[in-house]
Amino acid sequence: MQKINKTLNSTIKKYKIDEKVKQYQLLSIWEKVISEFMPNAAQKTMALAFEKGVLKIASLTRELAYEINLYQKRLIEALNACLGRQLVYRIVCEI
Repeated sequence: MQKINKTLNSTIKKYKIDEKVKQYQLLSIWEKVISEFMPNAAQKTMALAFEKGVLKIASLTRELAYEINLYQKRLIEALNACLGRQLVYRIVCEI
Protein backbone atom coordinates (compact mmCIF):
# COMPACT_ATOMS: atom_id res chain seq x y z
CA MET A 1 0.00 0.00 0.00
CA GLN A 2 2.87 2.34 0.76
CA LYS A 3 4.25 1.83 -2.76
CA ILE A 4 0.93 2.89 -4.33
CA ASN A 5 0.77 5.94 -2.07
CA LYS A 6 4.29 6.98 -3.02
CA THR A 7 3.60 6.51 -6.74
CA LEU A 8 0.33 8.42 -6.51
CA ASN A 9 1.96 11.32 -4.66
CA SER A 10 4.79 11.57 -7.17
CA THR A 11 2.31 11.51 -10.08
CA ILE A 12 0.24 14.27 -8.47
CA LYS A 13 3.35 16.41 -8.06
CA LYS A 14 4.62 15.60 -11.55
CA TYR A 15 1.42 16.89 -13.17
CA LYS A 16 1.13 19.77 -10.68
CA ILE A 17 -2.42 18.90 -9.68
CA ASP A 18 -1.86 18.79 -5.93
CA GLU A 19 -3.95 21.95 -5.38
CA LYS A 20 -6.86 20.49 -7.34
CA VAL A 21 -6.64 17.23 -5.40
CA LYS A 22 -6.72 19.15 -2.08
CA GLN A 23 -9.72 21.15 -3.29
CA TYR A 24 -11.58 17.96 -4.17
CA GLN A 25 -10.70 16.47 -0.79
CA LEU A 26 -11.99 19.60 0.91
CA LEU A 27 -15.35 19.43 -0.85
CA SER A 28 -15.68 15.74 -0.03
CA ILE A 29 -14.88 16.07 3.72
CA TRP A 30 -17.36 18.89 4.37
CA GLU A 31 -20.16 16.51 5.43
CA LYS A 32 -17.90 14.69 7.88
CA VAL A 33 -16.61 17.87 9.49
CA ILE A 34 -19.96 19.68 9.73
CA SER A 35 -21.51 16.54 11.27
CA GLU A 36 -19.05 16.77 14.16
CA PHE A 37 -20.31 20.26 15.03
CA MET A 38 -23.96 20.08 13.96
CA PRO A 39 -25.20 16.52 13.37
CA ASN A 40 -28.31 17.53 11.39
CA ALA A 41 -26.47 20.01 9.17
CA ALA A 42 -24.90 17.40 6.88
CA GLN A 43 -28.23 16.77 5.14
CA LYS A 44 -29.07 20.48 4.95
CA THR A 45 -25.80 21.84 3.57
CA MET A 46 -23.54 21.18 0.62
CA ALA A 47 -20.03 22.28 -0.24
CA LEU A 48 -20.33 24.02 -3.60
CA ALA A 49 -16.93 25.42 -4.50
CA PHE A 50 -13.52 26.39 -3.21
CA GLU A 51 -11.53 29.26 -4.61
CA LYS A 52 -8.73 31.44 -3.23
CA GLY A 53 -9.13 30.18 0.33
CA VAL A 54 -12.91 30.65 0.43
CA LEU A 55 -15.20 27.63 0.81
CA LYS A 56 -18.72 28.25 -0.53
CA ILE A 57 -21.50 26.37 1.23
CA ALA A 58 -25.17 26.09 0.28
CA SER A 59 -27.55 26.06 3.23
CA LEU A 60 -31.26 25.26 3.23
CA THR A 61 -32.09 27.69 6.05
CA ARG A 62 -31.01 31.10 7.20
CA GLU A 63 -30.69 29.81 10.77
CA LEU A 64 -28.28 27.10 9.73
CA ALA A 65 -26.19 29.60 7.77
CA TYR A 66 -26.03 31.74 10.91
CA GLU A 67 -24.89 28.77 13.01
CA ILE A 68 -22.20 27.91 10.47
CA ASN A 69 -21.03 31.49 10.66
CA LEU A 70 -20.82 31.20 14.46
CA TYR A 71 -18.74 28.00 14.21
CA GLN A 72 -16.70 29.29 11.26
CA LYS A 73 -13.35 29.53 13.04
CA ARG A 74 -13.61 26.04 14.52
CA LEU A 75 -14.88 24.58 11.23
CA ILE A 76 -11.94 26.12 9.36
CA GLU A 77 -9.51 24.67 11.90
CA ALA A 78 -11.10 21.21 11.59
CA LEU A 79 -11.12 21.31 7.78
CA ASN A 80 -7.48 22.40 7.61
CA ALA A 81 -6.51 19.73 10.15
CA CYS A 82 -8.10 17.06 7.93
CA LEU A 83 -6.25 18.41 4.90
CA GLY A 84 -2.93 18.63 6.72
CA ARG A 85 -2.31 22.26 5.82
CA GLN A 86 -3.79 25.76 5.89
CA LEU A 87 -6.02 25.89 2.84
CA VAL A 88 -9.33 27.35 4.03
CA TYR A 89 -9.39 30.92 5.33
CA ARG A 90 -13.09 31.71 5.14
CA ILE A 91 -16.50 30.04 4.78
CA VAL A 92 -19.34 31.75 2.92
CA CYS A 93 -22.90 30.43 3.14
CA GLU A 94 -25.46 30.88 0.40
CA ILE A 95 -29.12 30.33 1.12
